[in-house]
Amino acid sequence: MLVDLHMHSYYSDGSFSPYEVVELAKQKGLGFISITDHNTIEAHEEFEVACQQLGMKYVLGVELDCVFGERSVHLLAYDFKVNEEFAAIIKKSRHQLDQMGVDLIKIMEKEYDHISSADYEGYTYDRRLGGFKGIHYLHDRGFTENVMDGLKIYRDYDVFYSNYDFPTVEEAIKHIHTCGGKAVLAHPGKYYRNSTMEEVITDFEKLLASGIDGIECYYPIHSEELTACCVNFCEEHDLMITVGCDCHGEMSKKENEYIMGCIQKDETELKLKF
Repeated sequence: MLVDLHMHSYYSDGSFSPYEVVELAKQKGLGFISITDHNTIEAHEEFEVACQQLGMKYVLGVELDCVFGERSVHLLAYDFKVNEEFAAIIKKSRHQLDQMGVDLIKIMEKEYDHISSADYEGYTYDRRLGGFKGIHYLHDRGFTENVMDGLKIYRDYDVFYSNYDFPTVEEAIKHIHTCGGKAVLAHPGKYYRNSTMEEVITDFEKLLASGIDGIECYYPIHSEELTACCVNFCEEHDLMITVGCDCHGEMSKKENEYIMGCIQKDETELKLKF
């Protein structure tokens, strides 16, 4: 059974409905999937119904923005039962993410007459386009040629994740475990592009001490060396070995490596604990 435990719907920054995600997964020959939207579980009900209708094995998930030392990282939470505290953590993380756009426009409106905080507050976009509000607003107001180019503007104005009150990895793991869930480090290749494997392992050991349950070892941009490092560490410490293509629907067509099904991994090649 082919597995992909990292994909997004239009409830965060993907372009497909939950049903369309499941439908595409079935067409791609996948048998076990999870929608892991950023800092929201709004897709869960529709996702469950779609999986049941289409005969797909699934696990509920969410991708959380977290702080790990000086890094901004993502944790994938799986197989949890949401309680009041964890719901508050998810909501807070989503608010912080949205606040970044609000703060960016507050800075930029001092320089540009054709944008304002009031205009941004009332702005809407077609969520089937994928992405998120801030980058669509910048594109529609003429600041970028391509929607994703808006990410550079956030950086240009020093609107960084590290400036916001996202939960620490330790806090997130604690809440995930309290809900009976599993905490998995998402796409380490995005954080360790220029790191040695020794540096990677040092951080993995810190995460292990914090209670991490697994690592997303198989991911589109991972080198063979990093993949092997992740798999070996998980095997040595009895951690989950997971796979994710991080599909965002139509947005993924602009970055072909993230198309659903681009990594073919059978459940027997992984180590899952749900």
